[in-house]
Amino acid sequence: MSDTQFEQLVRRLEAYASQHPAPYKRKIALTAALGYAYVLTSLGLALGVSAWLILSFVDGESSYLSSIQLLFGLGILATITLRAFRARATPPTGYEVYREDTPRLFLLIDKLTTALDTPPLHHVLIVNDLNAAVSQRPRLGIFGWYQNYLLLGLPLMLAMTPAQFRAVLAHELTHLSPHHGRFSRWVYRTRIAWSSWLKERHARDQWGSALFPKFLDWYAPFFNACSFALARAQEYEADRQAAGLVGPHAMKDALAARQVIARLMDELYWPALNRRTITNPTPPASHLDELITVLQRVTPQDSIQKWLHEAMQQTTNYADIHPALADRLAALDQLPEKPNAPEPPADFPHVRDPHEATAANYYLDAHATATRAALDRSWAESVAEEWQQKHEEMAAARARCQSLSDKSATVGLSINELWEYACQMEALESGRAALPLLQQLLAKVPAHAEANLAVGRLLLAQNDQAGLLYLEKALAADRKAVIPACQLASGYLERRGNHKESMRYRVKAQRQQQQLLDAEAERSTIKPGDSFEPHGLAAEVMAGIAEQLASKPGVQAAYLVRKKVQALTSIPCYALVVIPHRAWYELDADGSNQALQEKIRTTVTLPEDTSILIADQLMKHRWINTLKAVPQSAIRCTPTAAS
Repeated sequence: MSDTQFEQLVRRLEAYASQHPAPYKRKIALTAALGYAYVLTSLGLALGVSAWLILSFVDGESSYLSSIQLLFGLGILATITLRAFRARATPPTGYEVYREDTPRLFLLIDKLTTALDTPPLHHVLIVNDLNAAVSQRPRLGIFGWYQNYLLLGLPLMLAMTPAQFRAVLAHELTHLSPHHGRFSRWVYRTRIAWSSWLKERHARDQWGSALFPKFLDWYAPFFNACSFALARAQEYEADRQAAGLVGPHAMKDALAARQVIARLMDELYWPALNRRTITNPTPPASHLDELITVLQRVTPQDSIQKWLHEAMQQTTNYADIHPALADRLAALDQLPEKPNAPEPPADFPHVRDPHEATAANYYLDAHATATRAALDRSWAESVAEEWQQKHEEMAAARARCQSLSDKSATVGLSINELWEYACQMEALESGRAALPLLQQLLAKVPAHAEANLAVGRLLLAQNDQAGLLYLEKALAADRKAVIPACQLASGYLERRGNHKESMRYRVKAQRQQQQLLDAEAERSTIKPGDSFEPHGLAAEVMAGIAEQLASKPGVQAAYLVRKKVQALTSIPCYALVVIPHRAWYELDADGSNQALQEKIRTTVTLPEDTSILIADQLMKHRWINTLKAVPQSAIRCTPTAAS
């Protein structure tokens, strides 16, 4: 399912859910039941036929050999089915804390879980994220039996006040609460189970799931879309339930502060940390100390208000079940404040003063230092190789920049060298350092798509609306620039509150994405029954291909054609079909075909977007009859017979 199809389906179901809530829930229940029914039917069919075979064998109604063979096959099918759908999600990783080490944290967890009547938490992990989350790991795949994890991001705890952290934690624990409703919790868990299964399947390409790809690749995204409206409603409900415990003002402050903290890290912390790869071959011993240094500086109030304003301009979309900040705050505005609640602070959102206690120090108490040290070690180990590689790249970039600078001062730079110089300067110094070089390049080649895209991106980052003009030039010059240019323009306009223009760019990006998906699907399979036309390539190009193929043992004949396509017709879809020189009795024909295909791919210079197909014995004559009907398709080469 494409992003456009997903969004269209969710929009329809959201409207349907608001008008017909009960039928909508029945639709979700039936959709969920369909997935379980598919699994159980597949398993039951295999086991049922196996049982029938055993009984037939006992009664003497079937031959011994055929029964054993079929029974063996069905047993394998049943095992594969169970293995495919019992795939357990990989457990979350982090630094586990225990009650005796962090009594304040567990006292808070106990209070919230008691108030919300949640099931027990099996593990509490401190992680290296600016986030907090509840993770349910289905130990039996889509059949459930959940293990509950609470994941608490230490960067979040270092940036937030204890009150803000309490509000965030209350929201997350509400997802486990029966106050969500039994049906909603069941759907929530089913979404987690299918999502976990899909991630595991793509990550591990586990054997067994390949038997059911068409149904499952359709079903998992379809169930996600069907239950999307309910999942989003659960986010509003979690805010409401948490606000009932900590107060609406505290909940709103935590949500807004979280947005501002994220921008603060993006603007100040991550760029400073990344620049250290230029001079240091190894990552810092404590990246969290670096974060604390950034957080201890007083953030200017005008920056806080600017970041909050931009966050409030964002609209709720379908990329995430979480509503936009403005919608969440508006929903909380409808709730009455708790009796005798303290007055909200004058500054909204309240960004923690450097002298205030952090949630990390308050709730982790004496264990905060050990927790930070453990996460620092694991982070340094996880990024060491990537950091070293980045450092080497920066060293090479520095040397290359010096070389290009010297050449620029003497004989001048070519267009490609100027583009390379600008890219290296941005990586080493900043976008401001690269901007004059990019503008110099565009003065020579105004339609340079990559340079227009880069200038547009850099200008928008400086809140200069002129960047939109450069993005328009980029997407007009190169189809590959359409999606990134539209995403940059849409994000900028969204932050400025121009939702209509932002949506125009989003739609344009979605259409381009859909075209690319359609083109990929159309070009991924080439068969004799397709419509072909002459390749239209120059004679010298074909002469070079023929000469290279002539030196390849195993090539009996070769044809080059162009497939007629419906999507992105301006981009050719070439097919090089090779008839191998192979005896009918030769063993391991598939292996030989793959080896020949790989040799041609790596040693023959072919036009871009060319698929290489090796015709097997069954399809050889059909291919030849089809290709001979296309003028100029045969490649005149004299292949050497296979030894």
